[in-house]
Amino acid sequence: MASSNDKPHETIMPSSSTGPSNETSRARSIATRLTETEFGEVEAAAANAGKKVAEWLREAALAHARAGQEEQTDPILLAEIMGMRALMLNLFARASEGPLTTEDLRKMSAYSDSIKEQKAKEFMAQRLRRNSIKTTVKPE
Repeated sequence: MASSNDKPHETIMPSSSTGPSNETSRARSIATRLTETEFGEVEAAAANAGKKVAEWLREAALAHARAGQEEQTDPILLAEIMGMRALMLNLFARASEGPLTTEDLRKMSAYSDSIKEQKAKEFMAQRLRRNSIKTTVKPE
C-alpha cells in the first residue's frame, strides 16, 4: 500500500521571463525578533501603508539600505529654507534703503510663503539635471 508520501513531487521553476520584482524570485530571507510593542508598531505602519508586514519591512529595509546611495531631501524642509532665503534677501535689500515698516515685513513674508514651494521644486529639478549630467558624462 502506497502512502501519500510516495507520490511524485513536481517542482515548478519560475520562468526566466519573470523579473527580479516577482515575489517568487526572492530566495533569501532575513529573520529578526521584536518585542510585542515593536511588532505592534511595525504592524500598524504596514497597515497604514496598506501593505502586508513582510512587504512593508522589505521596502523599509531596502529604502534604508539605499538611502546612502542617493541623497534624500525633505521637500517641506527645503521649501521652508527657500522661503527663509527669499525673506532674508528681500529683508536685507529693503533694509539697505531705510527703515522697515510692519507692512513691509508682512508683504515680504507673504511673498516668501507664496514662492517657497516653487523655488524648492526648481532647485531640486536643477540638482537632478546636474546629477544626471554627471552620471552620463564620464571622465576619460
